[in-house]
Amino acid sequence: MEKKLTYEFIKNNREIRTYLEFTDYAFAQMGYKEHGLRHSVFAAEIAGQILKYLGYSEKEQELAKIAAYMHDMGNMISKHDHDQSGAVMFLNVLDAEYYDEDAFTVASAIGCHEDKNMDPVSPVAAALVLGDKTDVHHERLRTEDIYNIDKHSKVIAACQKVDVVVCKEKSTIALWLTIDTSVCSVMDYFEIFLARTNYCKRASRILNCNFELYINKDKFL
Repeated sequence: MEKKLTYEFIKNNREIRTYLEFTDYAFAQMGYKEHGLRHSVFAAEIAGQILKYLGYSEKEQELAKIAAYMHDMGNMISKHDHDQSGAVMFLNVLDAEYYDEDAFTVASAIGCHEDKNMDPVSPVAAALVLGDKTDVHHERLRTEDIYNIDKHSKVIAACQKVDVVVCKEKSTIALWLTIDTSVCSVMDYFEIFLARTNYCKRASRILNCNFELYINKDKFL
């Protein structure tokens, strides 16, 4: 009997969960922002919701959630090329009975999610990128001592509220941020996250949408 790949199966897989937990433990030792289960679930839920609101099939929504949940587990090996490591790790976790077009769609989405110079290879990959790159929540910060952390973490510290809003009728995917400008300026945000913002634009185009960015209710894109 052919086995079906599901989000629940992936979330309940002990090996995958261990990879994600150890990745976050290693990043915590370096003081780097959270990359654990909270980020995995956030990315998965956003990826699935984006495809749902745009009218994609339940199967594509499920695959996007699966890919987004696992996208960072390659960091257990190294942050460098962790997207490609993660794709191989995912395939190694699966029994051969799971190998089909769905599994390879997930693997390719994981494997290209950090290549900001290329368009995502599929709607599933595009949704993964958006789920990952819109997670700039304050909760990812490991310390409140913003004066002893890098610029990247300072931007995360400033983001007090994050919302992703999809409008199928207008063909838009919008990121709404509330930033504490006493912590970091809007220009600081763009200095650090310009490449991330451009990647969200590329991913949105794959979904036939325009990407919009609002900071403190002002529209910047």
